[in-house]
Amino acid sequence: MKYGLALAGGGTRGAAHVGVLKALDEEHLLPSSIAGTSAGSIVTGLFASGMSIPEMCKVVTHLSRRGLSYLDPDYTNILKIFPQMICKKTVTLTGLLKGNKLAEYLCELTHNISLSDAQIKTVIPAVDIESGDTIVFTNFAWTYPLEHVRWKHTGKLGDIMMASSSVPAIFQPRKLENYQLVDGGVTNNLPVDLLAAADEKRIIAVDLGDDYKKPANNSIFEVSLHSFSIMSRDLKDCLSQKELLLLKPSLPDEAGLLTFEYMTDCMEAGYQYTKK
Repeated sequence: MKYGLALAGGGTRGAAHVGVLKALDEEHLLPSSIAGTSAGSIVTGLFASGMSIPEMCKVVTHLSRRGLSYLDPDYTNILKIFPQMICKKTVTLTGLLKGNKLAEYLCELTHNISLSDAQIKTVIPAVDIESGDTIVFTNFAWTYPLEHVRWKHTGKLGDIMMASSSVPAIFQPRKLENYQLVDGGVTNNLPVDLLAAADEKRIIAVDLGDDYKKPANNSIFEVSLHSFSIMSRDLKDCLSQKELLLLKPSLPDEAGLLTFEYMTDCMEAGYQYTKK
C-alpha cells in the first residue's frame, strides 16, 4: 500500500516512532514517503538515509545510555547572562545548548548525504526566526504553494534534521543558507498538511502528545515540551476533519524533552500500540 507517514515532535518521546516503524516493517507496510518535525525529523532522516529498522533500534538503545554526551552547553555565554543583565547589556545567549555535537552525530548516522540523495520522498520543516516562515526541506519534485511556507530542495540531511530539532531557548538556532532555523514544531508539530501539499493521498500520522496536562514543573524543559503539546492539540482538531489514520501511542508520563533514559520504553510503547 502506498502512503505517507507523518511523525510528530516530542523530544525523546520520538523514540516511539522507531517502534511504530518496526511494527509496520514486520507487516510489510513501510511508507513510500515520510515527513517529520523535531524528534520526528530525526527518525525521518534516518529512515530516508536508508538505515534499516534494526539499526534504528540500536541507535535508540545507544542514545538511551549515552544521549547526554551529545549535549554541549554554551558555558561561555551562560556565564555572561547575569553580568550582561546587571550592566543592562544585550544578552548574547541564544540557547543553552550549542547543538554542534548532536549535529555531527546526525551527519555521521546519515553518512553526510544530501537531501537529494534520500532513498524515499522526504519532508522536514524548520522555522526561520527572522521571517517567521516555515522552511520545508523536501525532495518531492512538485508541491502545492502554502502561505508562509517556503519549499527548499537542497541541504545536508543531518543538518536539516538538527535545524528541525532545535527547540528555541534550549538549542541555539542553526544557520543554513540565509536562514536562522529553529524547531519546526514552532509552526507545525505534525506535518500532515505538508505531505498533503506534496500530493500524498493516503497518510498515517503518529502523534506523541497526550491530552494536554499541566506541566509537572516550571522548568524550561517542561515548559518547552508542553508548548508543543498545545500546538499539537490544536493541529489535531484540524486534522480530525481529514481522511487519515492517526496513531497515538500511550507513552510514559516521565518521558520528556531530554529524558534519554526513557527512550527504549517509548520505542517499545510505539511498537506494541501499532501491533494491536
